[in-house]
Amino acid sequence: MAKQACNCEKSQHPLLSELKALQEQVAQLELEKQDLQIMLDMTTEHSDTVEEELFSRAEETSRESERKLRLIIEATPVAVVISEVATNIIVFANEIAGPLMGLTTNDLVGRNITDIYADPSMRTQLIKQVSKDGKADHVELEFVKKDGESLWADVSTRPLVFDGKSCVLSSINDIGHLKQLNEASRRFVPREYLSFLEKDSLIDIKLGDHVSDEMTVMFSDLRSFTSMSEEMTPQQNFDFINAYLGRVSPVVRNNYGFIVKYLGDGIMAIFPGSADSAVQAGIDKVNQVNSYNVERAQQSRQPIGVGIGVNTGHMMVGMVGEEGRMQGDAFSDDVNLTSRIESLTKHYSVSFIITAATKNALFDENQFNIRFLDKVQVKGKQKTLVLYEVYDADLPHYRTLKQESHESYERAMEHYYKKEFTKAQAILFDVLQKNPKDKVAWHHLIKATQCLDNGVPENWTGVTVMTAK
Repeated sequence: MAKQACNCEKSQHPLLSELKALQEQVAQLELEKQDLQIMLDMTTEHSDTVEEELFSRAEETSRESERKLRLIIEATPVAVVISEVATNIIVFANEIAGPLMGLTTNDLVGRNITDIYADPSMRTQLIKQVSKDGKADHVELEFVKKDGESLWADVSTRPLVFDGKSCVLSSINDIGHLKQLNEASRRFVPREYLSFLEKDSLIDIKLGDHVSDEMTVMFSDLRSFTSMSEEMTPQQNFDFINAYLGRVSPVVRNNYGFIVKYLGDGIMAIFPGSADSAVQAGIDKVNQVNSYNVERAQQSRQPIGVGIGVNTGHMMVGMVGEEGRMQGDAFSDDVNLTSRIESLTKHYSVSFIITAATKNALFDENQFNIRFLDKVQVKGKQKTLVLYEVYDADLPHYRTLKQESHESYERAMEHYYKKEFTKAQAILFDVLQKNPKDKVAWHHLIKATQCLDNGVPENWTGVTVMTAK
């Protein structure tokens, strides 16, 4: 019986060995199944959560298995690199990372990571942020690819122990195309407008976003453009308008304003900061037109004129339209009045008119050449507007003549509103003898003469009532 039991044990020994081997294979398959599941999960993660999942799994698995961590990084659908903190050497990268930099992944590993930074000092800042906060999320960095081209990337970083050394794990997302789109979008919605609405990006803007405050608004328009355009082809019209707008539009930005919208050959702009900026922008705009006319004269082309109206008051500026199509705009009675004021530049034959509200809002009105223009009631409005001419951008000779006659002209207007028309006449005659092309002085001389010849009613105020817009 003892011999029979011994033989049975010998026959069972190979079976036990095979069973143990099968158990080891099952365990290995289970491990591989887990790894494959990790890879499957990572490759199917949605793009907006993949980095969070990457960092979570990396922290979880780095303590267990470096092999598993490598699998996770390889399976991540964004570029990932691990670099040593002390040496900045890249010790591991997934297959996406190399080609992103114009290299093979094998060539990328072993490089000093600062070699691919456009500004190597940014690496130090990144490490400091990771050391301080335990992470660095969505840092916008510029890298340099092998061919010398720039690569703008959104980088998120976490600390990590890898191969026994202090390292950082970084995900790198190419945002070059996004930056190009953002730059393109700024041509439609300027950066200044986004800042004004307190938005970081165009995607943050919603219908109805607005700011309500006291601001200065400017309307400007080309003179006689309709008659000029009839003599040009459609292409020539576009070329001309773009040449003009290309010269005058930057002065708005240069003076801390922003263009809300183009109105054909016209411009509507807002200056949230100060009335001084708006007045200076208007002066610069007329000077640009004067310089452009010198070029046009050299090309035997007729000169152009511009009319500018500026007003200060409470207004709402924001986004209007509908969800599928919106644009910036401004609303208030003061905005509507400014459009009318701009059109009055034709009536008075001047380039630049501001309201009393703007004049009173100036930090120092003496820095500009400003003279009284008229008291006006525009069509459809009961409010009387006191208007002023800004003549800083008049051609030097005529500006000097207006400066020399400024006090006399202002004194003549005082007599006019006191119904002392004879005295007003005499002074205006003297002004025009020195400056026969002062069309505003001519305008008031004619009015004084009409009042003297025809008389005025007892309740006469001298306000000019406009019958057309």
